Amino acid sequence: MLHRSVAVWAGRAYAVVLGMSAGIQAPAKQTARGLASRLRGDLVGGAVGALIAIPTVLSCGIVFFAGIGPGFAAAGIASAFVSAVICALVAGVFGGRTLHVNSPKTSHAAILAGLTATVAAQPGFISAFPGAAAAPALMTVCFLTILVSGAVQFGLGAARLGAAVKFVPHPVLAGFVNGFALQIIIGQLPKLAGVDHLHQLADGLLSWPALGMGVLAVVLMQLAPRLTRAVPAPLLGLAGGTLAWLALAQFLPAEGLGPLIGALPENLIPLPQVFAMGSLITTPGFLPLAFPVLATGVTLAMVSSIQSLLSIAGADRLADTRHDSNAELMVQGGGNLLAAMFGGTPSGGSANITQTVFTNGGRSRVANLAHAGALVVLAFGLGRLIALVPVSVMAAVVIASTATGYDKWTRQLFSRMRTTTGAGRTDVLVNLGVVLIVTALVVLAGALVALGIGMSLAFMIFLYRASEQAVRRVLRADGVRSRTSRTRQASTALDQQGRRIAVVELEGALFFGSAESVVQRVEAELPTADWLVLDFRRVGMIDSSGAMGLKRIDDMMKKQRKRLLLAYLPPGSDKLTLMRSAGFGAPEREGRTFVDTDTALGVAEAELLASLGLADPGAEELPLAAFEALQGLDAAQLTQLAACLVRHDYAAEQPIIRRGEAGRSMFLLTRGQVSVRIGGAGAVGTLRLFCYEAGIVFGEMALLSGQPRSADVLADTPAVVQELTAAAFERLSAEVPAIAITLIRNLAVELSTRIRTQTETIRQLEA
Repeated sequence: MLHRSVAVWAGRAYAVVLGMSAGIQAPAKQTARGLASRLRGDLVGGAVGALIAIPTVLSCGIVFFAGIGPGFAAAGIASAFVSAVICALVAGVFGGRTLHVNSPKTSHAAILAGLTATVAAQPGFISAFPGAAAAPALMTVCFLTILVSGAVQFGLGAARLGAAVKFVPHPVLAGFVNGFALQIIIGQLPKLAGVDHLHQLADGLLSWPALGMGVLAVVLMQLAPRLTRAVPAPLLGLAGGTLAWLALAQFLPAEGLGPLIGALPENLIPLPQVFAMGSLITTPGFLPLAFPVLATGVTLAMVSSIQSLLSIAGADRLADTRHDSNAELMVQGGGNLLAAMFGGTPSGGSANITQTVFTNGGRSRVANLAHAGALVVLAFGLGRLIALVPVSVMAAVVIASTATGYDKWTRQLFSRMRTTTGAGRTDVLVNLGVVLIVTALVVLAGALVALGIGMSLAFMIFLYRASEQAVRRVLRADGVRSRTSRTRQASTALDQQGRRIAVVELEGALFFGSAESVVQRVEAELPTADWLVLDFRRVGMIDSSGAMGLKRIDDMMKKQRKRLLLAYLPPGSDKLTLMRSAGFGAPEREGRTFVDTDTALGVAEAELLASLGLADPGAEELPLAAFEALQGLDAAQLTQLAACLVRHDYAAEQPIIRRGEAGRSMFLLTRGQVSVRIGGAGAVGTLRLFCYEAGIVFGEMALLSGQPRSADVLADTPAVVQELTAAAFERLSAEVPAIAITLIRNLAVELSTRIRTQTETIRQLEA
C-alpha cells in the first residue's frame, strides 16, 4: 500500500509541475499512476542522457581553454559541467512543448579557443595583463564573449527573427562545422602524443606510451558496438585508456606516461563572473579587444542558433510536435547568458542526447530537470575518476568523436561528385568549393575571417546564379502569337515578319544582381527586334536598380525608334508603384503596360501590321468583300447576303454574346475589336480567351450546332458587327444554296488555320 501512496503523491506532484510548464498541460482524465509512470520515464531518460553527455562535457572542457594553455584542462571541464547543469535547468523551467536537451558544444568551444589564442598574442593585451594576470583575463574574455552570444540569441528570439537566423547559406555553415572539427583535431594532436605544441611533433619529440594509450582508447571506441551496447563508446575508450595508464604506472615512471587531467577545481560550484567581466571592460587595454569579442560573440550566436534549430527540428520528428523557433532561441540565449555569468562554456541543442533521453522514456521538460540533477551528482561523484584520466586518452577520445562528427552534407557532396554529371556536377563542385574554402579559413585565419569571406563567396555565387536565371527564355512572334484572330493576309505577314517582335520572359527578382544581365540580353535581341515585350509574370520583386536597368533599356530603344511593352503589370500593382517611385513611370503614362503578355503581344502585332501598310482595325468599316470567309462570292451574291444581315453598333465593354444564352446566329466583325472572355465585363478573375479584329467571323459554332454559348463576347473598342441569324441562314440556304456552301467551306478553312496557329504556339511554349 505504501508504494501505491507514493506513486499517487508523485503523480500529483508531477501533474502540478506539468501544469506550471508553459505549453504543457496534464490530461484531465489521466490517472495519478499514469503521471507517475511519465515521471519515472522523465527521470530515467534524464539520468541516462546525463551519462551519455559526460564524454561531450569532457571534450568541450578540454577544448574550451586550449588557447590559454595545456594546464587549464581541468578548469575547462569544470566550466563545461557548470554550463551543462545551468542550461538544462533553464530548458527545464522555460522550455517549450518539444523535448529538447542542451549540451556544451565542442565546436563552439573551438571558436573561443581560437579567440583566446588571437587575443593573447596582441601587444595591447600583453601589456595590460602581464604574466600571471593573462590567464584569468583570457578566461574572462571567453565568458564575456559567451555573454554577448547569449544576448544576441535572446534578442533574435525576442524580436521574432527565429526564421531569419536560417538565412546563413548551408555551404558556409558546413564549412564552419568542418573547420571547427579540423581545428579541434589539430589542437588535440600534441596532447595525444604527450607533448605541448605541434612543433614538438615536427621535431620528433613525443611520448610513445602516451600515444599508445590514446590509440588503445580509439580502438576500444571502434570495437564498442561489438563488445557492449550498455556503455557508450567514448566512456569505454576513456575507461580502457585510464586502466592502461594505471597498469603501466606499476612498471614505468609516471612522468614518462604523460600527464593526467588532474583534480577538478574546487570552484565547480558556479561562481559569479559579472564582476570579473566588469573589471575587464573597464581596463584601459580592453578597447582593442572589443571588436573581436563582439564579432566572435555574434558569430557564435549565429552558428549556435542554426545548429540548435536544426537539432530541435529533429526532436519534433521524434515526439510529433512543433517547436517555436523564437521561443527556442530565447531559451538557448537565456541559458548561455546565465552560463556566462557563472563561468560556463557555450552550449546548444544536442540531437544525439535528446534522442537518448526520448528513447529511455523522457517526454517533457521535467526530463531536463532530471538531466541537470544527474549531472550535478556525476560532477561531484566522478571528480576523482576524471582526475585519473590521462590527457592523451582524453585527447584521443576527442579526436575520434570529432572525426566522425563532421558535416554529413559534405560527405554527400563528395559522394555526389562521383555520380553527378553536367550542370548538377558543376553545382556540387561550387558548393564543395565554398565548404572547403571556409573550412580552411576557419583553421588558418579564424572564424571571423571565414565568416566574412564565406558569406561574400556565397553572395557572389547567388548574384551570378540570379543573373543567369533572370531571363527565362526569349520567344519570337513568328512562332508564338497572341490570341487575336486576324485575316489570312495579316497572319501571313506575321509569319514572315514576326521575328521583329521578341517576348522576353523574366523570372526571379529583378535587382542589382540581375539587372545588368537583363540589359545585356535585351541588347543582344535588339538588332533583329523592333518590338520588345518584357513578361513580368514570374518576377517576384523589383528594386530601384532593376527599375533603372529597365529605364536604360527603354531609353536605348527610343533612340533606335523601337518600342518597349511591359506585360503583367496591372494598374496599381506594387511593381508599377516601385518603378514610378524610382523615376521610371514613362511606360505607365504612355499606355505601354498591360495586364498580361497576350494583350501586349496583340498590341505589338497590330503596330507591326500597321507599319506594313495593312488595315488598322480601328479605321474604316470593312466591306463584306474584305472577309476571307466570304471569298468566292460574286457581287450579286454578296448583295443577297447583305440583305440577310442585321447591323449592330456596340460601345467598348458592351456585351455582344452572353455565356449560356441560346442564341443561334453568327457575327461578321466589320469594325473594331472584340474579345472572348470568361467572367464578363469588369469581373474579378476575368480571363480573356481570344481576341477578334475586323474581318473575322465569330459565333459560327452556335449557328451550326445549336448549342448554348460557351463564353462571353464583349467589345474591346467601339465595334460594328453584322449578324446572320439561323432563320436567315436557313432561308438563304434554301433560296441560294451556293452562298451557304461557300460560306461553310471558307469557315472550315479558317477554323483549321486557327487550330494550326494555336498548335504552333503551344509547341513553342512547351519547348
